[in-house]
Amino acid sequence: MSILNSMDGVLVPALVICAFAYFAIAMLKRRKGYSTKHYQCIPLLTEREQDFFWRLKEAVRDDLVIAPQVVFGAFIKVKATAMTDKNHARHMVAHNRCDFLLCDKQLKPVALVEVDDSTHNSGKAKAKDRRRDELMKAVGVTVHRYRGMPSARDIRKDLKM
Repeated sequence: MSILNSMDGVLVPALVICAFAYFAIAMLKRRKGYSTKHYQCIPLLTEREQDFFWRLKEAVRDDLVIAPQVVFGAFIKVKATAMTDKNHARHMVAHNRCDFLLCDKQLKPVALVEVDDSTHNSGKAKAKDRRRDELMKAVGVTVHRYRGMPSARDIRKDLKM
């Protein structure tokens, strides 16, 4: 009888765990995997970014190519050799993108343009922006940040065009 009483304290939690595992496995089996119903097409740029795009286009005319929402990994190659360094570096380029990448006629990146809003005000965001700016400097791409909506003339002046 004492063995049965001591098992009561173990039996109930074990049954709960088994029931939970059974339902978790059943739910996973019910999943269909890939489904297109979970996706929708959205605009490439926010309204503010769209307004800025047209201002930027007016500023650079046909002198530069404007590429919006470019992931850093599309134009930055990771060359670190130590595996931990390389993984950290890959994360930096794979999970960051710029608002606008400006390229010359050979599609070589020359400048990066960011449209900053209030989300860039926190200390954490400022630190992230600093790291991104340092990365761009290291690869030879100048960074231009705008809070307001500059004129096309001011953008040309900033880009030294």
